[in-house]
Amino acid sequence: MASRPMNPPASGWSLTMTHDQWETLSGHLFGDSDAHGAVLLAGTAPGPRGLRLLGRELLLAQDGKDYVTSIHGRHALDAAFVRDAAERAHQKGLAYLSVHNHGGRSRVAFSQVDLASHQRGYPALAQLTGQTVGGLVFTPYAAAGDLWFPDGSRSDLAEVNILSSNLLRLRPTPARASCGHEDGRYDRQARLFGDAGQETLGQLRVAVVGLGGVGSVLVELLARNGVGRLVLIDNDLVDVTNLPRLISAELSDIGKPKTELAVRNARRANPDIKLTTINERAEHPTAKDELALVDWIFLAADGPAARYTATEVGSRFLVPVTQMGVKIPVDPDSGDVGLIHVATRPLLPGRGCLWCSGFIDPTDLAVDLHPDRERQTARYVAGVPAASVIGFNTIAAAEALNHFTLAATGLHDESNGPPAWILHRPRTNERDHILPRPRPDCDFCNPHELLGQGRTTAPQLAAQRVVR
Repeated sequence: MASRPMNPPASGWSLTMTHDQWETLSGHLFGDSDAHGAVLLAGTAPGPRGLRLLGRELLLAQDGKDYVTSIHGRHALDAAFVRDAAERAHQKGLAYLSVHNHGGRSRVAFSQVDLASHQRGYPALAQLTGQTVGGLVFTPYAAAGDLWFPDGSRSDLAEVNILSSNLLRLRPTPARASCGHEDGRYDRQARLFGDAGQETLGQLRVAVVGLGGVGSVLVELLARNGVGRLVLIDNDLVDVTNLPRLISAELSDIGKPKTELAVRNARRANPDIKLTTINERAEHPTAKDELALVDWIFLAADGPAARYTATEVGSRFLVPVTQMGVKIPVDPDSGDVGLIHVATRPLLPGRGCLWCSGFIDPTDLAVDLHPDRERQTARYVAGVPAASVIGFNTIAAAEALNHFTLAATGLHDESNGPPAWILHRPRTNERDHILPRPRPDCDFCNPHELLGQGRTTAPQLAAQRVVR
């Protein structure tokens, strides 16, 4: 069997599909050696390297009824099936993408018969639906796409992204990786990730929400691993109690924005890194706009509003999220220490989220979404500052980083299925692996609700954003 190619991210139009969508589609297309067809309806949204299509609805064509032998001697979608799918695309404002498979493994291209059929049908179909239309052709490890737009223009699809245990990127032909960083900086880790894997990390755009104990460590680790672009979100200022847990923090940093320290540490670790800082809470429109443009979200802020925002954006725009947290229960009166928990929760869109798993309390969320002064008034009992220790924060950050880098470079062993949440108890040295389960009535995980919905207009980035 041919090995799966490692393709770094490509610029241009892309398509993102969830794990479940790909499992269903690949099972339909590659269950035997015959040709099969389908239609994928997709939303459109901005992306980190160009506009992206977000898989919404997969309509499988039944062989012999919906996918038939055409007058040109090849298989094609039946006219009634096309009509119904195009009408649905028009009504829902979604792109219409015809899908079929070819033989082979890691390379694929449209045949001349395919391209001639596109010429005959897609311009009229794009005008009829008022949406993007196109064709997709797949092998198990490759994909090509031909997109047509209502204004008569046309574009190739640069890549198809599959959100599974490994982030699979399908192109028409395998990408050629660069020969590594010219100064040999990443030589030792590229021996694990490969040149293509290291190049992938350098092209990814990653967000860190919350730059305190866990987030501070994580920014340093991401920068040292060679991640090319970071979006840093936190509205907090450094106080004296933060100094033991913020990487390289000094007394002179008290009163400075935490984003400023994160920038300093990231640049020290990787002078070439590109940084966007947002001195706002996660639910601020500026922050949400930037989160919609990343490849991965790390949630190191523990408030319910931040959890809700990361869950919503990850679901709407099909962005993986990793939530990290440390809980150190200490009785304020007796000083007794309870069971310490270090949690790392990778969240793939549609595979179970913080909302449907009960990690966002609706009442606390309602309070946390109020302005600062109203939030304090709404809390009848003053909170007691929680214990926090950098060593436990580092466990959470390292677990999150390792899962992310293995997924991004295609090194996860997929035989165990989707990624598990890891719950580590340092006092007893126990580790639990928990598989999240999407709740059927969860709006975020339901493909007929918010999953892959994106939004109807491109985000307008506010002036508060600072690009360094």
